[in-house]
Amino acid sequence: ILFSTGERMPALVSANTGMPVFAACVYAMTEVRPRSGSPATIEQALRGVQFLLAFEDLRGIDLQNRFANARFLDLHELDDLAALAYLPLRSGGTDRKEEAPLARATPATVAVSTAAIRLQYCRAYLSWLGQAAASQTCATLEQRANYMVMLREFLARLTARAPSARSSRHRVGLDAQARALLLHAIDPASAENPWSTAFLRDRNRLLALWGLGTGLRRGELLGLRIRSIDFRRNLADVVRRPDDKTDPRMAQPNTKTRERSIGISEELAYLTHQHIVQHRARIAGALRHDFLFVTATGDPLSLSAVTKIFQGLRRHHPQLGDAFSSHVLRHTWNEDFSEIADRAGMTPGDERRARNHAMGWSESSRSAETYLHRRTRRLAVQASVEIQRKVLGEEVSRDA
Repeated sequence: ILFSTGERMPALVSANTGMPVFAACVYAMTEVRPRSGSPATIEQALRGVQFLLAFEDLRGIDLQNRFANARFLDLHELDDLAALAYLPLRSGGTDRKEEAPLARATPATVAVSTAAIRLQYCRAYLSWLGQAAASQTCATLEQRANYMVMLREFLARLTARAPSARSSRHRVGLDAQARALLLHAIDPASAENPWSTAFLRDRNRLLALWGLGTGLRRGELLGLRIRSIDFRRNLADVVRRPDDKTDPRMAQPNTKTRERSIGISEELAYLTHQHIVQHRARIAGALRHDFLFVTATGDPLSLSAVTKIFQGLRRHHPQLGDAFSSHVLRHTWNEDFSEIADRAGMTPGDERRARNHAMGWSESSRSAETYLHRRTRRLAVQASVEIQRKVLGEEVSRDA
């Protein structure tokens, strides 16, 4: 839903009636929106509710009736819910956040972090549902207190079945072989390039090079405007524009981190300028705005379109790995930064501050710890190997 203020409000829509799901919309408006205000967070919360409602439909459960009678999910139902959290939802094939049944006839599973986030938002919605039911059905304070005790015990049992969502430390960037394959695949002149037109080949190469070269998030890349790029000084401004009325995309790409200016190389600036002049300028629809990345008709490129670009790369080049996405480029940039920091002899404190600025994290953010831990592990592995070589070398010398 697009408000007149420019705010985007995701909604959960019934696939059967085409109407918003009332309880889910009330939850999003009264519980999630006041706390977050971010459309991405609201959407993620509603996707958790979507999964829960799909489970409710699959198992023939009436959650509102259950909660009104203080009968929550049984233990076997909690186990079932936790197990099904690893299955994908069948999409209705539209951009609406529809109720969708669980895909049972597929061996594919979602990531552990996805299952964890689903169950996290299921718990939050069930907590809200329980508190609402308590207010409506409990006649006395004692009844409400007893109800809330049972609700907390139920939520604790659900929490105990959820995996940890902290999986980002296990994500890795592209190794040298995968990076070489990617650069070859996105070369407009390559026979391995999966796109058909000169415009798509040039745009998608530029998008990947910006990701590799700057580490910007997908939303930050799609928010880049031509006027925010200084080709004289080779700088680009990453700007926050929440609820931008001039952005026609229903799902507006947003900058999640702090505003900042980042440096770009002469080579990247040249390729960007050439793309604007030789390709983008020839699309009439692109003249209505100055977003850098556009579709073949000139509309600003969408988040889902970027996802499809990387799906196409994975499909044509499975060697890139099943986890290859635009975010992997961000991890690759950070790993490249760690190597540069090592060669430059940066202290951990200097490395953390420089990385925080480049990524848009606050000075107090601990996000950089992920990559500092990787650096520590890498140094520990190298030290261990050196010790083993020394010990084995001495042993071999004695045997000789």
